[in-house]
Amino acid sequence: MDGTHALVDWEQLDMVAFGYTPDFVEIYNEFLAQTPVLLDAIEVARLRDDVSAVADLSHKLKGSALNFGFSGVSAPMALLERSTKDTKTLDGAEEKIALAIRNFASARSEVSAARHI
Repeated sequence: MDGTHALVDWEQLDMVAFGYTPDFVEIYNEFLAQTPVLLDAIEVARLRDDVSAVADLSHKLKGSALNFGFSGVSAPMALLERSTKDTKTLDGAEEKIALAIRNFASARSEVSAARHI
């Protein structure tokens, strides 16, 4: 994202973390494992020109990312979901997906460094 937007919503992450218990860490690690899978699926759907699948998958990832405070991922996925539903095209999809991929990697590193998980 740009300098005016945080990649991580720390308040949201800390709220759902419940003190970073082992149970939370397990669920968080599942999110970390599934996010690249979803991003890949979104890219495959884009390459197949499947507007409906891109909208559905971006909606799913938007929600998961919001839950864990990964605002740098949820924001471009929200834009992607909205644009695909509004225009029925994939205009700008490649850039939004690329931004989400970059932001996921950066946010993951940020959280690891700051919360040691």
